[in-house]
Amino acid sequence: MASSSLPEPPQAPLPLSEKVKVKTTWPIIPPSADRTPIRTERLLLRPLTAADAEEVYGLRNQPEVMIWTMVGLPDKNVDETHVFLKRFLPPNDLLTYHTAIVYMGDAGENEDAKGVIIGTGGAHRIRPETGWPECGYLFRKEYWSKGLATEFMQAFTKFWWSLPRKEIELEVDAASVKERLESNAGGVVEVPEILMAKISRINTGSRRVLEKNGFKEYARWSEQDARVGREADEVALAAYLLEAPET
Repeated sequence: MASSSLPEPPQAPLPLSEKVKVKTTWPIIPPSADRTPIRTERLLLRPLTAADAEEVYGLRNQPEVMIWTMVGLPDKNVDETHVFLKRFLPPNDLLTYHTAIVYMGDAGENEDAKGVIIGTGGAHRIRPETGWPECGYLFRKEYWSKGLATEFMQAFTKFWWSLPRKEIELEVDAASVKERLESNAGGVVEVPEILMAKISRINTGSRRVLEKNGFKEYARWSEQDARVGREADEVALAAYLLEAPET
């Protein structure tokens, strides 16, 4: 979701490579075949399938959308979109919880728009060896500024915390649990589970969506831009966290 930049206060990059071991919980991810679609007022969140490639390509060939991704370029063709989808299809479905975001319409709007995939979103990285699960989303530009990203994130995070859990010891970014570490002395600290998101600091639209849904910024840093054609530049990033609700 593209938006203009906001002035940023000066701040040194944070060392996200610093790790600490914690006791926490971890989601038990069901295979995509066992996942129940999530319905909101205007959206349907359902498992992605290989048959979605054509519609997802309609999203991933928009430069305004793809500028916020790691590669920074639109998919050249549907074959590239197929490669993207494989990240979320069996057997990789057990390492992710990414969904097709289907538009179900607003009252009084064109019925022809119903049932169209307008985005993808969810947890695209759920592997203990990489730290906290990471979430994100993409929406077609025609559906920006309608509150749909906020609606999606509200529904997804509510569902995410409803998944069954197991106890685990995990290495995570020390910055994400700094306050918990400061209040405990010695040993492996027990902390609430976290869902995190990493975004460009100039992507103010996505920052607002995260903040509306209770995410809090916990780290800022700059690194070499990985997007094609921008490798000589630096990109300013921010990491956000959402703690598991108290039970």
